Amino acid sequence: MGEIKTYLGHLYSANEVAKMLNIEMVTCYKWLGEGKIRAMKLSGSLWRVREADLREFVEKSINEGER
Repeated sequence: MGEIKTYLGHLYSANEVAKMLNIEMVTCYKWLGEGKIRAMKLSGSLWRVREADLREFVEKSINEGER
């Protein structure tokens, strides 16, 4: 199990992602479904986002905002 945790890093729920980005859950689910934020869909509406993928999304958003 330790190897998987090392590979995946911290996993955030959709709710945690929405709170961190200060967005509505509807927007969060939309972005997850569109692939705007890279994520794993485990079942139904159960999503998990790797810390590295969330960081990548934020950095990309900042860079696009600087143009």
